[in-house]
Order: sequence, then structure tokens, then C-alpha cells
Amino acid sequence: MVRIYTLFLCLFIGLAVFIFFCDRIYDLPIWETQTWLTLKIPAIVISVIVGLTVLVVIISRFSKKQERAEKEFAQSQGWIYTESYNDPQGLTKELKARLEKVCPEKEFKLNNSMIVESGNRSIILFSCWYRVRDWGPKEGLGFACLIESDRFGSVGTQVDISGRGSLDGLLLSNQVNMGDSEFARNFIVTSKDPIWAKRIVSESLQAVLLESKRGPLDYNEINIGPDGALIITGDYKPFEEYLSLVDLARRIETAFE
Repeated sequence: MVRIYTLFLCLFIGLAVFIFFCDRIYDLPIWETQTWLTLKIPAIVISVIVGLTVLVVIISRFSKKQERAEKEFAQSQGWIYTESYNDPQGLTKELKARLEKVCPEKEFKLNNSMIVESGNRSIILFSCWYRVRDWGPKEGLGFACLIESDRFGSVGTQVDISGRGSLDGLLLSNQVNMGDSEFARNFIVTSKDPIWAKRIVSESLQAVLLESKRGPLDYNEINIGPDGALIITGDYKPFEEYLSLVDLARRIETAFE
């Protein structure tokens, strides 16, 4: 997505340059001729259509290039890469069912995914659109890491952990009072069961998350639910951070007994 934003910036700059030159040639006699007056609207419409078409093609090519690079990186790590639009084994559908169990308060539209581990412990990286079910149609584009293992078997209710921002105290509902601590000053815990949430967010888990906050990895939130945990980050991540996400997921698991 960073590349897409760059494309839009280039488009904006190009438009500004176009307007700059238009201002200087606007007084030319050609613009007053009957031919131009007749062709003006069709010319504008065609220009807009061509411009949008070129932009869509460029974005599509960048997306395909990114997808190829991601697939090559995943395969170099020995991971199983799955394209959501070409998935005869139904791995994407299976992943969605897993997410509904671990994170029932969110709804996901899945893109491509990477199986890092499978078996007694499973770790899956994937890109997606997601939204909180109770918040209406607003969706966010994200990249996430799901970890499942028997260690999360004691979790009965979803618990969400997010970094504390200036407005979070006003916007997030079901906040759990975590006392006056370094963890509480850096994170907000939300859950429909505050007593259970305090048990889940143990001192061991708090220590792991505080350590992660001091590192370079940036993530939006962590959802902990039945049988697993989900780390959601921004929609674009350098490949090196895939490994950091997997490492954080493993360290979160170790905080559960």
C-alpha cells in the first residue's frame, strides 16, 4: 500500500503540473474556436477514463509484483503460500473458520496467506480486510498473524489489547481497569468479561508486550480468544517484519501455561 500511496502522490503532482501549464496557455485563441468547444466535453471524459485506466493498470502491476515477491519470500522460509483466489484445497475457508473461533467479535475478508507452522501449534500469516461486528460496515485493511495451540485452551472470552493513544480512552468500550502500572500506561485492555480478562492478561503476558513495545515492530492490536491469539498490524509490512510477527506470536504463547 505504501507504493500505492506513492502512485497517488505522483498523480497529484502530475495534476498540479498540468494545472500550472493550463493556466499559462488558457488565453490561447484555440480555446475559443468552435472545434474545441464541440470537442471539449468528450475530450475531458476520455482523458479521465484513460487516466483512471492507466492508474488501475499500474496499481494492479505493482500488486502482482508485490504478491510474487511475497510468495518467493514465503517459499524461501519453507512456508506454504496460498492465493485466496486460487485455493482448491480450501485453506482460506478453513482459516476463516479458525478466526471466527479465536476472534468471534470481528469479521474478516481474507486475502493471501502463509502457513508458517502446522500441527500441535499452528502459525499463519495473512492479509485481510476486517471490521468489528458491532461497529457497522467500517473496514480496515490489515496484515495479521494467527497462532493456535493447546496453551490457549483456558481462554473462554475474547480479550483485546491495543496501544494506548490520546483518544482511546474515549472511543473504546468495555475497558478493563488494569490498575496503575507501566502496562496500563501503555496498553488498553477491553473485554466483555473484565474479571476473566485480568486473569488472561497475566504478569507474564504484560512483560512480553512491554518488551515488544520497546522494539521496532509496530502492531495495532492483539486479540486473544479460545484456542489462540491474533496480532493485527498495518496493511503493509516489509518481509523482515513477518519474522518479527511470528516471533512475537511465539512469545505470547509462552505466557500461557
